[in-house]
Amino acid sequence: MSSLPASRGVSWLPPMSLIGAKFLELRKRRTLMIVTVVFTVGLPVMFYGVRLLYHLGDPGRYAPAGAPGAFATIGTLMTEFGFIAAVALGATAGTADLTDGMFRHLVITGRSRLALYLARIPSGLAIILSVAAVGFAVACLVTAFLGGPQAASAVHVSAGDMIRSGLWLELYLVIGFMVGLGLGSLMGQRTVPVILLIVLEIIITPVLADHPLPFFLNGERLAVGVAMDQLKPAVLAGGTTVGPGGGLPHLPPMPTWAMITVIAGWIVGWSVIGAWKMATRDA
Repeated sequence: MSSLPASRGVSWLPPMSLIGAKFLELRKRRTLMIVTVVFTVGLPVMFYGVRLLYHLGDPGRYAPAGAPGAFATIGTLMTEFGFIAAVALGATAGTADLTDGMFRHLVITGRSRLALYLARIPSGLAIILSVAAVGFAVACLVTAFLGGPQAASAVHVSAGDMIRSGLWLELYLVIGFMVGLGLGSLMGQRTVPVILLIVLEIIITPVLADHPLPFFLNGERLAVGVAMDQLKPAVLAGGTTVGPGGGLPHLPPMPTWAMITVIAGWIVGWSVIGAWKMATRDA
C-alpha cells in the first residue's frame, strides 16, 4: 500500500531517458542487430554487387546493375526480408524485460506500464527505419547512376517512384514492427510470433491473393498484406497496376479508404492488445 501514493500522477508518456534506455537495450543485442543490418543494408549491397560483377564480366548478356527490373526485384526482397527483421525486432522489444527478468523490477519502481510499452515504439522504429533507409538509398543510388542507357519503351524509375517506393517500404516495416511488438507482448515470447507472422506474410497472404474465394472476399481483404500489396507503387509491381498502385492481379481492388482502415486497424489494434497485456501482466 505504501507504493500507491508514489505511483499516483505517474505519466503514461515515456520520458526520453526511458526511450533512450530501450534503444540501447535493443542495440546491444548483437545477433539481432547483425541480422537486421544484413536483411536491410547487406541485402541490396550484395544483390547489386553480384549484378555489377556479372555485367562487367559480360555486358552483352547481363543488363546494367541499376536496370529498372533490378529495382523492382530488390524492392521485393527488401520488403520480405525487412518485414522479417522488423517482426523479430518488435517481438524482441515486447519480450525483452520478461526474458531478462527485469519486468518485476521495472514495475515495482512505480513506472507507468503504459509508458514502459510506449517507450519501445520509437526506440525500435528508430533502428529498423534508419537501417532500411540506408539500404534503400543504396538501391536508389545504383538505379540512378548505374542504370545504363534505357530504351524509350523501358520502364523508367523516376525520383518520385523512388520516394513513393521508399515510403511504402518504411510503412511495411512499421506494420511488421508494431504487430511483432504487440504479439510478442501478448504471448510473452518472441519465437512463436515471428514464425506466425512469417507464415501469414510469406505463405497465407500470397495464397489468398492468387486464389481469392468469392464467398470470403471481404475476409481476405482484412489481411494487412493484401491491403499493402494493393497500395504498392507500380514500379515495384513490375508495372502491374491494381487499385492506386500495383500488386495483386487476381484480387479485385479495394477502395482506398478500406485499405487505409485495414492498415491502421492492424497498427492500432495490435498496439492496444500489447499495451493491455503489459498493463495486466502479473509482476
